[in-house]
Amino acid sequence: MILISDLKLHSHADLTGVAFPVLRHALLREADAHSLDVVRNTDVAVTCMTRFGTVGAEIRPVGARVTVRAAKSDRLHMLKESLVEHLVQLIPEAVEQMRWSDAKQPGGIPANFHFGRIENITPLGTSFLRMRLASDGLGSFTDDAIHFRLVLPPAHVDTVDWPYVSENGTTVWPKGERALHRPVYTTRFIDHAVGVMDCDVFLHDGGRTTAWAQSAAVGDRVAFIGPGGGGIPKVKAINMYGDETAFPAIARILETLPSNTVGDVVISASGGALRDYHFDAPDGMRLTTIMQGHDLAQLALSGLTAHPDRFLWFAAEKSLVQPVRDAVKSANITKQQTYIAAYWSK
Repeated sequence: MILISDLKLHSHADLTGVAFPVLRHALLREADAHSLDVVRNTDVAVTCMTRFGTVGAEIRPVGARVTVRAAKSDRLHMLKESLVEHLVQLIPEAVEQMRWSDAKQPGGIPANFHFGRIENITPLGTSFLRMRLASDGLGSFTDDAIHFRLVLPPAHVDTVDWPYVSENGTTVWPKGERALHRPVYTTRFIDHAVGVMDCDVFLHDGGRTTAWAQSAAVGDRVAFIGPGGGGIPKVKAINMYGDETAFPAIARILETLPSNTVGDVVISASGGALRDYHFDAPDGMRLTTIMQGHDLAQLALSGLTAHPDRFLWFAAEKSLVQPVRDAVKSANITKQQTYIAAYWSK
């Protein structure tokens, strides 16, 4: 749980000519859509609590002021970006002119962008590679944020264009032929004292990350951005569904859940992946394996009907995700009771 007293870092930006009621309505709408706690809501100020800190707005003599607060600099940066992304649809001309109170010289590396090196590569059977990354940028990688993005340059580029921070505080990424591949991965293990973390790469034909991982060597430089969302659910009853790409996240969550947790885990994969990957689940969690081709989404919907009180965790190919999201929305289940994500697309 985040305590407001722990949010020592803050930044604000004034939006001249923007009516406070417009900002207030936008923030409250986002809070409702994402099941965020509204810790303040008056005619002159509004504040919402997110998993990384607070986002708020207050009335000013000639417009409004937005403020973000966080415990760490990378999380403060992520809150700024998220706020700008939402406001750009509403007041693009004002967002373009945003200038944050703690802004440094534009062009610098984003606070949540990190460099490291590969310390070890270990095959897990023939279906996965476990890669140990060493870095001094792991301070925010805690159980409430176990995902991150690898940042992989195009194979044909000699000089890489890394992301930089624009004048309004958002991250600018290279585009076109110089665009960076940014796949999402799970922090499978982390040791903050030593400064290392493991991630498991599922090996499959045609995958850009697969090609990178199979050609990587100990000592190679690696870039990543994060942490992202999707942490360890704080629950005692849960149903989980996923394919091979979700195996690392499922395994990380299962070994972290309380020993008295109950629920079902349904994993879908080919024979090799099922043989190669290990899951250590609480005694009350029933593990079921199905072969590829079975309808993972339908099984998740059946589980939702049978156990509406359990947290629903679902991660698979994009086309399977939407029917699950639609069913959850129809059942009026809040986002706080679910984690539903597309880990890849055909």
